[in-house]
Amino acid sequence: MYIECNKQNLLNAINIVSKAVTSRSTLDILSCILLIADRRGFRLIANDLKLSIETSEIESDLYEKGAIAIDARIFSEIIRKLPSDFVTLKTDEKFNCEIKSGKSVFNIKGQDSQQFPMPEELNKNIAEIEIGSLTFKNMIKKTIFSIATEDNRPILKGEQIKFDEGFINIAAIDGCRVSWRRKPIEYNEYNEFVVPGKALNELCRLLPDDDEKKLKMLFSSMHIMFEMEQCKMVSRLLDGDFLNYENLFNNDFDTIITVNTQDMLDSLERSVIVSDDSRKTDVKLTVKNNFMNISSNSSIGNVEEDVKINMELGEGLVINFNARFLIDVFSSCEEEYVKMMFKTNKSPCIITGVSNDEYNYLILPINPRG
Repeated sequence: MYIECNKQNLLNAINIVSKAVTSRSTLDILSCILLIADRRGFRLIANDLKLSIETSEIESDLYEKGAIAIDARIFSEIIRKLPSDFVTLKTDEKFNCEIKSGKSVFNIKGQDSQQFPMPEELNKNIAEIEIGSLTFKNMIKKTIFSIATEDNRPILKGEQIKFDEGFINIAAIDGCRVSWRRKPIEYNEYNEFVVPGKALNELCRLLPDDDEKKLKMLFSSMHIMFEMEQCKMVSRLLDGDFLNYENLFNNDFDTIITVNTQDMLDSLERSVIVSDDSRKTDVKLTVKNNFMNISSNSSIGNVEEDVKINMELGEGLVINFNARFLIDVFSSCEEEYVKMMFKTNKSPCIITGVSNDEYNYLILPINPRG
């Protein structure tokens, strides 16, 4: 292989594929980036066997085709520190790679490209769907905090993506809460699958904040491919039955209130200031008349304040939650006012839009003491 290219373009490509490089594997080849120059141009590929990323063609002058696998950390550091804006890469049949820029010359040992696991090919696509990049990115960011982190239910470590009657639905469940969002889409078939949280997190880092730039999804029974302008990502799908969350969003409530989203968020964020646990802060909500009292106590101190509400149904209740769960939800609500709906102080709270039916959040309370 013999190519010349712009240093920044190469570095941008390295940063993209590095998201699929693993440093925790017994296979040394998985800690490498594959450099490949063929009739399709010069590209980089990384693959940890669950997630693979391949860049689009990197603008370059290609004088000789070839391929080599190079340690990702070393290659990234070398390119980052090169003195010139242009880079020359040459390889030989013994997997040696010469990297030249300005007056700097590196000679490093690579590995046989034939040993590198290539991304899965989706030969039997079930469907191909396009959606605005920003729309999909926001749907993921506003639900993914509810995926499970424990290994006892592997299927819940991903998000369910479901296409049904002209809508895309995305849901995450961790056993204590459910986050669900939907958007209309030009696709009327029914399909559903579960994508690992890691893949979706990395995808969000790559997606632009621009709905004019479309994200293309192609999926089969075992894999999904996300195609973007700068790269394509292939992820394995999670196997198993996702929980039937739709039945949890019922309409049987004894107490319904509306509250200003920002006022509630600000109050909740103040309630965790005196917390002695960064992951879990118990907060008590006392709903009565047209106010909600929010209080929190810890070994550090306590805080208490009132938030104005509109009582639509019921006479009120006292209920305890993990404040962090509520903060996640209210940070994700874009409407000025939202509804909070309760049955009892031991049953879930459902939070939804006043005029927007495209999202629902469910949070289980903390059982009251005594």
